[in-house]
Amino acid sequence: MPGKTLVVLGSGPGIGVSVAGTFAVRGFTHVALVSRDKSRLSEDQDHVLDAIQERGYSCQVKTWVCDLSDLDALRKTLEEIRGFGSLECVLFNAARVAGKPPLEESVDAIQKDFQLTNLALYETAQWAMPLLKQASSDSSPSLFVTSTTQLYKEPVPQLVSLSMVKSAQRALVLSLHAIYGKEVHVGLLSVGGVVKPEKKNLSAENIAEKCWELYKQPKAKWEREMEIHAGSDEPF
Repeated sequence: MPGKTLVVLGSGPGIGVSVAGTFAVRGFTHVALVSRDKSRLSEDQDHVLDAIQERGYSCQVKTWVCDLSDLDALRKTLEEIRGFGSLECVLFNAARVAGKPPLEESVDAIQKDFQLTNLALYETAQWAMPLLKQASSDSSPSLFVTSTTQLYKEPVPQLVSLSMVKSAQRALVLSLHAIYGKEVHVGLLSVGGVVKPEKKNLSAENIAEKCWELYKQPKAKWEREMEIHAGSDEPF
């Protein structure tokens, strides 16, 4: 199926749906939204469709309910998405932003967080990379992962699991970039704080614009990371 498909893994009312709306009104013909929350997915779909209608664009928006930490379910979902347009860009935006301090967090919770942020991303890359490498010479095949500007350097002790898995995730993304970065734009979209609508730099809308800028970079200038920092008047 012709056209350009964006896949958002970890759709939601913040970065995920904002990126979907931004790409949908700028030439993407297909948007696939994936989340485990069925009711929220319906709201996300409506949000993107409203943006498309308001701007007068044409784009198909479909949703898939999937817990990304369930790797069997993820594989099935990705195979269903395979036939939904020509894959152009994947945004991996899944994480559990919660937790407990060291030794209070359970091993089971840490293991599930690792499956969600690292093994699910690994599965996604195994599926997406061959498809993205088939893209035409005039396209911008991309695999982007939302990250943080701090946790891999300075963990938040109260969020020990998130800090651990985000550090590991960064290692995975940079490894993918090192091996495949000349054919596919593999990059981190690293956010320097809590995303809130009232923040100029750290609003979901501004982050979506930065994601679009990352996607539109010419191949010779593909960056492996774009950092988005809070403004002086935007405390973490």
